[in-house]
Amino acid sequence: MVLTSILVYGSLTAIMFFSGKYAAKRQEDRWEIGLDTPFFVPEIILIFLAFCFVCGARWNVGADSLIYLRNYLYLQDTGHFISRYDFELLFSVISKIFALLHVHFFFYFAFWAFLQLFFIFYAFKNERYLYPYFAIIIILGSLFFTWNNGMRQSLAACIFVYSYKFIERRQFLKFLITIILASLIHQSVILCLIFYFILNRDIPFNKYWYLFILIISAFIGTTTLWTTFSQNIEKFFSSLGYGGYEGKTEYMIKTINLGGRSLILLITCAINIWFFPEVYKYFNHAKRVKIFFIMYYIGISGFFLLFSAYVISRITYYFLIFQIPSLAYLFLYAKNNKKLLYYGLIAIFIIYSLANYYLELGVPSESTNYSFFWNHIF
Repeated sequence: MVLTSILVYGSLTAIMFFSGKYAAKRQEDRWEIGLDTPFFVPEIILIFLAFCFVCGARWNVGADSLIYLRNYLYLQDTGHFISRYDFELLFSVISKIFALLHVHFFFYFAFWAFLQLFFIFYAFKNERYLYPYFAIIIILGSLFFTWNNGMRQSLAACIFVYSYKFIERRQFLKFLITIILASLIHQSVILCLIFYFILNRDIPFNKYWYLFILIISAFIGTTTLWTTFSQNIEKFFSSLGYGGYEGKTEYMIKTINLGGRSLILLITCAINIWFFPEVYKYFNHAKRVKIFFIMYYIGISGFFLLFSAYVISRITYYFLIFQIPSLAYLFLYAKNNKKLLYYGLIAIFIIYSLANYYLELGVPSESTNYSFFWNHIF
């Protein structure tokens, strides 16, 4: 299974990386002669086809993937979801349409994967020089498994990234409508409405304080702090669309230690903090570069702070998703200015991905190594 994972994830990363480079070159060439570039050009179509195929053909990739599969098959047979699952309106309607048409689950999962990738790539359609690094960050990092696990919330987070342009342009009504639509996929995204009033403010930066807070957050996250609040957590998170965890407080909160993979995530963020002043200057102090960095920083700090409270930490997805542009800016800066840092970052992501594949072997709940569905149902 590890070999299959290396071949599948490695091939997908390569296709997305080199297609992304070609997309960036095409856009640059067309800009030089005063032409815009359509979004769906051949290399972008190839990226989507490869990504959707891998997501559609997967078996037990993402901890909740089999739950979604069972629900979809049950929906096809009975016309309704398994009774203990209460999905949001838009997700339910789309799923029922697929089920009524007896669409194979390959296309069902490929469809949701298409939407996830679309909102991220389309949000940066004018910055295609970032696309190659999106491939590394999404596939070799932790996001691919997050997207295939919390499928609904991950899509809502991708839509939130897309909606940032409305914050940037001060178009509140469009932002509100977009978030409301996203809440029909996963209702917890409604919490993101507050960022319309926050993200245009200037947020101070001091890399030493940021590093200190990150380390303290990681330390607190390994303590038993969150058990103090366990009685109130279950009800609150049920109201945000996490009803599947009702009666499972012991699963939601448990004491765990930071392992090697978590340390890699911590180191990656620390590198991003350390070099952020140079990255920010390289991109001419563009406000969105700082905003994306701050959102990612809040996400990773919150993730480590809530490390022992697994389900609570899922709220940080709406921040962690911004690692895609933030780390992509770092990659591009490093490629053009610090080659050692650039190849070091690539090595970090490769090591992280290989650690994911090998360390999950033999784990009863293993849902990282890739397997094709036809190896299990035929």
